[in-house]
Amino acid sequence: MTDHTSSDAPADSNAAADRTESTVDRSATADRGPITVLHVEPNARATDLLEAFARRHTDRVRVSSVDRAADACDAVGAGIEVDGERVAVDCVVTEQRLGDETGVELTGRLREAEPGLPVVFYTTCPSEEGEAAAFGAGANGYFEKGSDRGRYDAIIDRIRALVGERRGRERAEAGDARPREERVEVASTPETLEATLRSEE
Repeated sequence: MTDHTSSDAPADSNAAADRTESTVDRSATADRGPITVLHVEPNARATDLLEAFARRHTDRVRVSSVDRAADACDAVGAGIEVDGERVAVDCVVTEQRLGDETGVELTGRLREAEPGLPVVFYTTCPSEEGEAAAFGAGANGYFEKGSDRGRYDAIIDRIRALVGERRGRERAEAGDARPREERVEVASTPETLEATLRSEE
């Protein structure tokens, strides 16, 4: 089974930690809500398998499918309908061979529109050249297709780890979004103000 992840987001520790859901995930990530996955896949059987496994594996991961890259870009831009509610896409899982373009081309377009959106390949094209092209375009993971449970475990674990990392970054950025002057304590003298500014640097 091919299971490669991008070098800028270490997968082993994240995936291992994510698999300890009973002791870590429910307490540490319960406030993060469900994860919405957009599966870009022209093969209906493949979409059914991923959706069915996600439902059995965890109640946090919801999968919606489209079969074309153009539809995927529209869904990422406008959100997708889940249980009567329009929600944002948290992660894209794509095949390399699509009807209107390749997964690599789709990844490049998604990187321009949503730079932080995780993209994972689940594909029938397990070549070194294909992996290199996918990661070069900005993919975060690359899995060879197969029907064994371990493969789906690995994909779901990777999705949850990537989305958890992204949400953590967004929370950190939101917490430090105040203007710089609001983060500098008011000093009563010029000397203490200078010291405070030095400490900020």
